[in-house]
Amino acid sequence: METTTYTALCERAGRWWTIRIPQVDGLTAQVRSLEQAEMMARQSVARALGIPAESIVVEVVPEAPAPVTQALQARHAARQALETAVQATLNALDVLAQEGYKFHDAVTMLGLSPAEIAQYAPDGFGGDSASRGSSASGTSAGSGSPPGTPAAGSPAATSGPVQMVTK
Repeated sequence: METTTYTALCERAGRWWTIRIPQVDGLTAQVRSLEQAEMMARQSVARALGIPAESIVVEVVPEAPAPVTQALQARHAARQALETAVQATLNALDVLAQEGYKFHDAVTMLGLSPAEIAQYAPDGFGGDSASRGSSASGTSAGSGSPPGTPAAGSPAATSGPVQMVTK
């Protein structure tokens, strides 16, 4: 099913949030809580246009004070930097393993602990995993997530930035 994205511009009005959908002339709605905005906007667009709610994607854009916008932008930049660092570390480990570097040399070169390297490469490092000894025991080496990676479902794990309109 083809989907269409609509923007829900949300502005606080006392204890309520007023939602305006600019792509549909005159369409507004109100909700008590910002977490209800996406569902209400989707239902309102579906009713106004006579289309299935499942074919609608809503991007909620709440008006917020400048510090909220700055915090969200900084958090998004930090997530991107973490993803870049994780990928660079994985690439470096691959190269080091392919070139025959020993596990402890990789630890020293990358400035990581043996347990951290084990988290990045739980299946071993260049056939030298026996040299690790027990230094990686008791870690979450088999957790499937590199160190510093946000837990699935956490706010930090979201794929894109949350947009805010600064007052």
